[in-house]
Amino acid sequence: MIQKIIMTNFQIIPAIDIKDGKCVRLLQGDYNQVNEYSDSPVTQAGVWYSAGAELLHIVDLDAAKDGSNANHKIVFEIQKRYNKNIEIGGWIRDITTVEKFINAGIKYVIIGTAAVKSPEFLEVILKRYPKHITVGIDAKNEYIATDGWLNSTKLHFLDFAKKIASIGCRRIIFTDISRDGMLSAPNFEATCKLAQAVSEYGCSVIASGGVAKIDDIIKSKAPPALLIV
Repeated sequence: MIQKIIMTNFQIIPAIDIKDGKCVRLLQGDYNQVNEYSDSPVTQAGVWYSAGAELLHIVDLDAAKDGSNANHKIVFEIQKRYNKNIEIGGWIRDITTVEKFINAGIKYVIIGTAAVKSPEFLEVILKRYPKHITVGIDAKNEYIATDGWLNSTKLHFLDFAKKIASIGCRRIIFTDISRDGMLSAPNFEATCKLAQAVSEYGCSVIASGGVAKIDDIIKSKAPPALLIV
């Protein structure tokens, strides 16, 4: 675990994945392969903020899998206690939920599966909340996965990225599922291709999945220049 977050010309975004109310990490998105790191996401959030984090990446894994909102209260407690920046993802598929998070002070709401399955919904919220919406692109073998990474599609990640950027998406988080939780370094090649594909639209790309050492952070100084650890 990185003990001190060093801010340079790019941003390091610590991640907290919540399952059953605890901080965990899945191996390649497999819910049957879980490593538990802390029984208190609220306490862990304080650790990251104290280390210098300016933004936390929080994923509600229970919600991502089945739509449960049991962990929402934890996210709201983190926001209320520390009053700092959070981005939240996990089964966010309607305007009511988006507004609930934004009204609670959450900086970014991450739309994943709904961005693929409900393009009309995505277009509406991009127009209504352009500065608060992030689209999560999760891919395996270059094709997008949905529903908590449980279902595969025939949609290539670059094609989808260009499409959503063209309708107003200005912030994308890209995860190569095969790298996530494996500590084998992010897929920088694919991430840079994505960043180049959407650059004409002024869209930022955040690399995610597989960060293990300082060298991974150094390599990210090139585009996308934002990194989730």
